[in-house]
Amino acid sequence: MEYIQTVLFQVATAGLERATAAGGLIPELDEHRKFLKQQAGFEDMRVTRSINPEGNILIMVETRWSSDESLVRYETNEPNVANIVRKHEEIIVPDSMQVLDMEALRTESSWAHAEEAIETGERVMLPLLIPAGVLAFALLVIYGLSRIYLELSSTGATALAAGIAGGMLLAAVYFASNPRAPAWQVGGAMAVTALALLGGTIWAVVEEDEAEGEGHEPVVENGEPTPGPATGGETLVTMGDDFFEFNGEKAPAIPITVGEEVTFDISNQGASTHNMRIAGEDGEYNTDDDTVSDPAIISGGDAATLEWTAPEGAGEIIFRCDFHPNEMIGTLTVE
Repeated sequence: MEYIQTVLFQVATAGLERATAAGGLIPELDEHRKFLKQQAGFEDMRVTRSINPEGNILIMVETRWSSDESLVRYETNEPNVANIVRKHEEIIVPDSMQVLDMEALRTESSWAHAEEAIETGERVMLPLLIPAGVLAFALLVIYGLSRIYLELSSTGATALAAGIAGGMLLAAVYFASNPRAPAWQVGGAMAVTALALLGGTIWAVVEEDEAEGEGHEPVVENGEPTPGPATGGETLVTMGDDFFEFNGEKAPAIPITVGEEVTFDISNQGASTHNMRIAGEDGEYNTDDDTVSDPAIISGGDAATLEWTAPEGAGEIIFRCDFHPNEMIGTLTVE
């Protein structure tokens, strides 16, 4: 913050020559500047005049101080600018002198300090932000392309790679032939690339999540599905909201060998509560010969088992979820 004393006065045009002559007002003010430089709190002194070709000439003498105490101390002692001007009253227009004390709200030095701080911050941050931005962009390219390629068929992946290579070649040719291309074109190209990669990555992640939720189809070799899990021993059955799944088939028909002791490993991959109950030989539930999973309440993300022996002559036996009996059903085909 600066404190300013401004002394305004007018000099008649005829008196200007006397004011600037040796021993006149202006030389005396210049000599006074040497005195001011020895005063505590003094910062600067300026003498300016109007450029009107006719009439009286306005002269302004401005002194700047670092504190109001230093300004008050200066103006209450001699010599000071006002006292020097009064000594030359023979060239001063009567009643034209004014003395103003003011406080600067924003000074040139404070602007300079603020601009210097901003410039320093930019010099410090740019060497850090540029490598960080390049690294983030490279990671996005690597991660995004890897996720997209994993979700595409071999033909689609090949076509995408060819398209990316072609686009990079065209961009390289354009910018090489236009070395002074505006910055917005370079930034626009990078922004479009980043948005495309981000959109492709989101699509790949969503596709993968949907595939995991729906289960994967059986692997096909030579046009025929590979055999599912053995019908005897341990058999994996998964549950979603709201369906049973076996070997990628919903509402499945699971083949079981007559007399085989089977352990169903049940995984609830949904969010709702489910279970698995196999009807008795009479096709009824909640009777003495039906069988339910252990535990009979399987929360989302939990697992259970169900041990069951296929009776002779049973044919097809229905199993269901007690909590969703109409939506979640399947068939055990006893052969």
